Amino acid sequence: MNQRLTPPAHIGIIGGGQLGQMMALSAIQQGYKINVLDPDPSCPCAQLAETFIKADFNDVLALEHLAECSDVVTYEFENADSVLIDGFNLNGKVPQGALALTLSQHRLREKEFAQSLKIPCPNYSSIHKQEDFHQLHDFPYVIKRCRYGYDGKGQFTVKNQNDCDQLKLNFPDEYIAEQFIYFEKEISVVCACFKDGISFFEPFENVHVNGILSSSRHPAQISEQLKKLAYEYTLRIAQSLNYIGVMAVEYFVTKDGILFNEMAPRPHNSAHGTIEGCTFSQFDLHIAAITGSHQIQPKTTSLTLMLNILGQDLQSVLQKFTVMDPNHVHLHVYGKKEARTNRKVGHITLCAAQNAELQKVIEDWSIV
Repeated sequence: MNQRLTPPAHIGIIGGGQLGQMMALSAIQQGYKINVLDPDPSCPCAQLAETFIKADFNDVLALEHLAECSDVVTYEFENADSVLIDGFNLNGKVPQGALALTLSQHRLREKEFAQSLKIPCPNYSSIHKQEDFHQLHDFPYVIKRCRYGYDGKGQFTVKNQNDCDQLKLNFPDEYIAEQFIYFEKEISVVCACFKDGISFFEPFENVHVNGILSSSRHPAQISEQLKKLAYEYTLRIAQSLNYIGVMAVEYFVTKDGILFNEMAPRPHNSAHGTIEGCTFSQFDLHIAAITGSHQIQPKTTSLTLMLNILGQDLQSVLQKFTVMDPNHVHLHVYGKKEARTNRKVGHITLCAAQNAELQKVIEDWSIV
C-alpha cells in the first residue's frame, strides 16, 4: 500500500472483541467501512460490520473472503494465526505484518528477541520437561505457558523446588520460567508506527490483580530518565519489526531501571484512557497508520485513570456511574453477551486537568 486509503475504503478486522469494536468506532467516525471475521456472531464488533464473516480464525477460505472484500486488513488480538496472516499479506494488505505477531505468540522467543536488541529482561529458562525444573535457582519463579496465555491464564508461581515437583504441566506444551521480579511499578509504552515515523503516548502506569489489568494511570508517575529509557527500548523493538500500526510494550520498573515484560502488536488495554485523555486515541492512530497516513503525534489533554470492569462487577459499576459527575467519569460497556466472572466487559475512565483534581475524583469513585 503506497497511497493513503481514503473513505469509504473497507477495513477488515480479524477478531470482533472490544479492541476491534473500538477500532471500528474510530474508523466509522472517519468514514471507513468495516468488515469483521469472528466465530461469534454476537461479538462486540458484529453490529458495526458492513460484512460479518462467521468463521474460525484459521479458516483459510474465510480469511481469503475477508482479504478480498477489504482494502486493508488488521488484527485485534495476538492469538490470530500468524502463518495464515503472513500468507495473506500480499502487497502489504496486512500492514502490521506477521513477525511481531509470531514473536508475541511465544513468550520464550519474545524474550530472546528483546535480549537480541540488548533490552534487559528478567532471568528466564525454557521448560520442556519436568526435569528442566532442576536447573532453577534463586526462587521464586513464575511459570508461564509459552503460547496462548493471557490475563494470568496458564501462569503459576513456584517458591521452591518442591513447588516445581508438585506442578503438573501439560507437556509437550512449552513453558518458560521467569524469575519473580519485585518491581516498584508496571508501565506500558504505546507507540504508533507510521510509514514515515513513530509516535509515542506518554507511558501508562498499570496495576494488575490476579494477572488481569485492573487500572491504568496516564501519564505514569515515573522519572524523565526512566521515561526516556522506555521510549528508547520501545523504539528499538518497533524499528526492528518493520511494523505499521499501534503497538504496546510492557516493562517492570525496578530500583535498577526497567525490564522488558512483553509486547502486544495491537492497541492495548492500558491505553483506553487515550479516548478521553488525548488529542487522538490509540484507535485513531491505529486506523490512521494502517490506512497510510503520515505520522501523527498525539498530545495529552487530560490526566486519566482507566478502570477495567469485570463481569462480576458490572452492575455495581453501573450504579456508581449514575451518581458521578459526567464531566469526570466516562463509561464504556462493550455489549458482550455474557458478563462472566473475570471477563472484561467494559471500562470506566476518570479524567481531570490536575493531579489533585484527579485524586479527588478517584476518592469519590472509591467511596460511592
